[in-house]
Amino acid sequence: MDSRLKQLEKKQKLYALLKEQHEAEIKELMHYMSALTVVENNLIRSYLHTLLTDGLRHIEYISRVMADIEGATGSALLTKKGIQESINDERASRDALLRCAEMADDRETAELLKSVSVDEEHHIRILEHLSELVESAK
Repeated sequence: MDSRLKQLEKKQKLYALLKEQHEAEIKELMHYMSALTVVENNLIRSYLHTLLTDGLRHIEYISRVMADIEGATGSALLTKKGIQESINDERASRDALLRCAEMADDRETAELLKSVSVDEEHHIRILEHLSELVESAK
């Protein structure tokens, strides 16, 4: 019983450290995204994109280890309900971006926001297809 308790304590410490790292990665991503809005040098922008891509991958790895510790499967996100929630979120983002584009003072900003809204529409289509795939796999 003593070894089980030690193992549990070890997992709890690991989980706490992983959670801290997860939060640190998110903070770093936010910092790099903010920097992208003001940096014009293409090489620096490329480095920032690399840091963002790596940070997303790190978050994925850390989240996977945390889920393993929790005993979670993550399959809740791939349920019809979970996918529908994601679709609803994407639709809300798309609609908000279009409203923002209408309010933009200059054409360039409006077109940029519309471009992002097109990406959101693409995400909706991907999620709808994912929903079909998940349903057909059952």
